[in-house]
Amino acid sequence: MTTNAFESLHCLIYEDTFDAGRWLKHGLPGLSEKPLIRVVSEIGQLEQRLREDDYHLAFLVVSQLEINDFLFIQKLDFCPPFLVCSSNRAVAADAFVLGASGFLSSEIQPKHLSQQIGQLLAKNTMSLGASQRHRLQMPFIFVKSDYKLVRLNFDDILFVEGLGEYLRIYTDTAKYVVLQSFSRLMEVLPTQQFLRIHRSYLVNLYKINFIQNNVVSVGNHQLPISKSQKKPFLELIEQVGLL
Repeated sequence: MTTNAFESLHCLIYEDTFDAGRWLKHGLPGLSEKPLIRVVSEIGQLEQRLREDDYHLAFLVVSQLEINDFLFIQKLDFCPPFLVCSSNRAVAADAFVLGASGFLSSEIQPKHLSQQIGQLLAKNTMSLGASQRHRLQMPFIFVKSDYKLVRLNFDDILFVEGLGEYLRIYTDTAKYVVLQSFSRLMEVLPTQQFLRIHRSYLVNLYKINFIQNNVVSVGNHQLPISKSQKKPFLELIEQVGLL
């Protein structure tokens, strides 16, 4: 793939620090002077642009890759091929977990950059002629717990307990303590399956044994329903047809 081929592409670059993608733009002569490239520096802007605009190719230029911050990519109806770029090679494993087409080291020489990108895209059989690519929603998330990256299927999660800045995620066979907020986790969990019943508890509807008074039975656990959450909780259950 030649440099000229990139001039006809509509590209999006996300950079986690100011001008972190300069090496990328300089490695693709012509792109930085064209209106076909857009640079954003906030994750919210990245999500908005991917939802509202058509791109042929996207780049995530990061020093660290927090997978949960980018899981919205897996929930997009359409997503262009995207490459994760970093000087930190430890990011490569997380890039492929997220579903990236490839990983690029920011140490690559500019003259080899377009060739490397072309090889990565060809290897992943991505079509740059199409404006967008359909991406299936993934029925799982990855969490960091005990220095490991653990895959958790949504259907395996019983409930989540809030512990200040941490969360404890319970399954039938284990529990995982992760550094994450309730609000951030709720952004990536399917809303029709997981409901907040208390400021400290989020439950999987499919795992509820019974509801009695102000208590929800999930697995072998009895969880409280707060007064403020009980009415919306029961209303939502009724809406999804479980009553």
